[in-house]
Amino acid sequence: MKKWLWIIVLFLLALGAFYMLLPKGPSSPESAFLAYCSGCHLAPTPANIPKAVWEERVLPEMAARLGYNYKGYDPLAQHTPEENQYITNSGAYPAKPAIDSLAWHQIHDYILSLAPDAIPVDSLRHRRNAGPALFEPRAVSLNENGQAAVTCIQFEAASRQFVVGDAYGKVYKWPALPDSLPAFRTPVLSYTQSKGAVYVTEVGYMNPSEIPLGVMHRIYHGKSDTLAQQLHRPVYTIVADLDGDGTEEILACEFGNLTGELSTFPASGAQAGKKNLLPVAGAIKAEVADMNGDGARDIVVLAAQGREGVYILYQKGPLEFRAEQVVSLGPEYGSSWFELFDYNGDGFLDIALANGDNADYTNFLKPYHGLRLYINDGNNTFEQKWFYPIYGATRVLAEDFDLDGDLDFAVLAFFPDYGNAPEESFVWLENKAPGQYLFEPHTFPAALSGRWLVMDKGDFDQDGDADILLGSFLRLSPGSAYKALSDRWRREKVSLLLLENTARD
Repeated sequence: MKKWLWIIVLFLLALGAFYMLLPKGPSSPESAFLAYCSGCHLAPTPANIPKAVWEERVLPEMAARLGYNYKGYDPLAQHTPEENQYITNSGAYPAKPAIDSLAWHQIHDYILSLAPDAIPVDSLRHRRNAGPALFEPRAVSLNENGQAAVTCIQFEAASRQFVVGDAYGKVYKWPALPDSLPAFRTPVLSYTQSKGAVYVTEVGYMNPSEIPLGVMHRIYHGKSDTLAQQLHRPVYTIVADLDGDGTEEILACEFGNLTGELSTFPASGAQAGKKNLLPVAGAIKAEVADMNGDGARDIVVLAAQGREGVYILYQKGPLEFRAEQVVSLGPEYGSSWFELFDYNGDGFLDIALANGDNADYTNFLKPYHGLRLYINDGNNTFEQKWFYPIYGATRVLAEDFDLDGDLDFAVLAFFPDYGNAPEESFVWLENKAPGQYLFEPHTFPAALSGRWLVMDKGDFDQDGDADILLGSFLRLSPGSAYKALSDRWRREKVSLLLLENTARD
């Protein structure tokens, strides 16, 4: 009898041990939310998004990313067969559910229990802005026959001109010189120069797409060569000798859509040598700098999709990199641009980050959009020291615009609060106390003369201060509620707004 009792005890112990080894499902709604909603990005904060937006926009897409059908939502329904083939190949939407109905509804109910009915809009925000200062605005028209669609502005120091690319594939130099570049087939999103050669990047599809149609050209001594094709919506390009071997590489931010990457290939155009350095969607801007003081050139890149935030790619050998994410944000923050600079003069590079992309699944005014300043502790650990709220902030420039010895910020917003503070589409933040992070905001009525998508700075008039050029893009309407403003933009045909700095006057 004892023998059988011991057999039963041992069997139960073995069964218990086997059970302990089995994967366990989430034990609470919160843990289920964190387990399933942080697979491809940082889990969003439920309270950051209103209930209706969660229910109608975010949850159906989120379910599809888990292979679960919710409310009959089909992510392939609105696309062409070619697009759907690329979407299927991306693996973004699994063929088999990765979650069961019980876990899904547990997450669904948890999110909606924390989501607010609405997120208040700060209608008094514009009253915090001071009157016009420092810059004198001048409107410029480029295309009298079509609506403004500026997609790229780059200051060219050698010629002291701003280079302007648009969605029609045209490239202008402003103020204009007699020579011009040929027209390209798709929107131009990046322009750069190196060693006498000009590099122009076409995005292919401007709208979100998995189809890789981006093209990169090099123009040298009047001859144009195609360096690379089938790039996945490339939006930003750097040409530099990354590994110090005397030959240059091209670094391309392939924003993509569901997928994307930061890639590099030889500037000679040998696309067969292309390498995927960071397989993340939304790569939108990169900078090259030695971030750890070892003498090698590292890469700092912003990803605006998926695992959103700033990454440092440390170069550990010739064109061999180790990636580390140093700033992480949820997908609702809409990271759009960054500047890399030494804010406090301690010898370490800091980050200013503009958050405000508002064109995807959660297009409502978000109080957590704006400008964030991250200070480097010397070991590339970045702490957010300051935040200035600007609805829809999408670009930032860091510069001592008023020449008083500290760094100021210029911020444009493609998605401002057009109902209460439309002039916040451009804000100059004047630094009043660097150590205390005190800034005085300035804007002006001329900011309403266009819908600003891109900008750059440079001393085009050679008077010793930095001027700013803004580019308007009207192909995406702010909505029928702002028809009067849209009509004004189309009537006045302003493509560019020059903000001429008067600090030296």
